[in-house]
Amino acid sequence: MARLTHRERILRAIDHMEVDQVPRFFSAEPETEAKVLAALGVDDRLDLLRALDTDMIQETLFLDLPDLSSVKSIADAQRLPWPDRQSFDLRGYLERLAAARSTGLAVLGGVWASMFTDPRRGMGESRFLMAMLDDPGLIEYVVQRAVDSYRDVNEAIFSAGAADIDVFYFGSDFGMQQSLFISRQSFLRFFKPHLRRLAQQAKRYGLKVMFHTCGAVSEIIPDLVECGIDLLDPVQVSAREMEPALLATRFKGRISFRGGISTQTVLPRGTAAEVRSTVRATIGALGPTGYIAGPDQKMLPDIPVENVLAMYEAIGDYQVR
Repeated sequence: MARLTHRERILRAIDHMEVDQVPRFFSAEPETEAKVLAALGVDDRLDLLRALDTDMIQETLFLDLPDLSSVKSIADAQRLPWPDRQSFDLRGYLERLAAARSTGLAVLGGVWASMFTDPRRGMGESRFLMAMLDDPGLIEYVVQRAVDSYRDVNEAIFSAGAADIDVFYFGSDFGMQQSLFISRQSFLRFFKPHLRRLAQQAKRYGLKVMFHTCGAVSEIIPDLVECGIDLLDPVQVSAREMEPALLATRFKGRISFRGGISTQTVLPRGTAAEVRSTVRATIGALGPTGYIAGPDQKMLPDIPVENVLAMYEAIGDYQVR
């Protein structure tokens, strides 16, 4: 087929349609990114993305919830100054989205709506988790109020700037290495309805939806599909029941995947040849369409630059037909 634009390649891959080559993305901690910049002989991140022939650029708006540490009741939570669209320089953010669109890459945008992680950190982890058991009404209110804030800001963004966004990208880490962080029953009660609210809001503006959750989350992938999630990120393959072949058997064609090249095992500790072999196997299982290739977490400084470059070379060398 004819060469696709970066945006076309991403959107077709998410929709499980034929692509001309496996789409890819870049994600790294600043120290790792600096090493890759030096190795490629380029000066900035956009040049790096182009040198690696990646297909996506992220322009996310981060929202701070109010201090939840003293909240003991719904009445306490109601008195807090919850953020809304007036809390941000949306004009400046919309200008950044337009600049991202001008790159020709597919744009990830919207509010980083972290409905589990942000309230948990704000209240204190032990208090939040205990309240899920002994004061569930308070947790229901706090999560709903947080999501109301996320949605209000997103409504302002999408109504003015949806044409500059391809994928609404948000997330919370519901998984640990061997299991979910909380029970599936708690996920269903406290979080799934709001995940659906966020996804459906984006869908009304014609956006694809990518949800980030690390860890062993295969148990809730059917729930993500039901909520309208198009793309699961980052596919932490070293976690329990997150192996690419197993995910392909259970879910291929129902949801797309992004990531999957392990930053815990092969990238920091493997040889360049092992990295290339892993890339080929992962694309073979999850792709070549319905999959966006890259690391399964932000790449840390313990990953040799040679292995970073080997990963992108192997992605580029993969023959989709």
